[in-house]
Amino acid sequence: MNNRGNNFSSDGGQNNLIAQTLTALAQALGNLQLASAQAPRKQNIAQVLKFHGYGNEDPIKWAKRFDAACLTNNWRAARQKDIVESFFNELAFQ
Repeated sequence: MNNRGNNFSSDGGQNNLIAQTLTALAQALGNLQLASAQAPRKQNIAQVLKFHGYGNEDPIKWAKRFDAACLTNNWRAARQKDIVESFFNELAFQ
């Protein structure tokens, strides 16, 4: 018997279920891409000079520049301690 003229599927609706699932998956992937595009990413746009601890260096001024670089580069507060230590010379640790 020919099923072309009726609306019934010989697969018991599996094709319809697969199509719905693929549509939902495509929508979820589209939402995921939008969310990841909107999430701030850490970057290295603003440069930070090393702090050596010399008498002619102003630590307050340096700290303000570092804070500004953290905002510009989207460096999370939890990582800033690790990052700031990389900009200190041995003399600055003393």
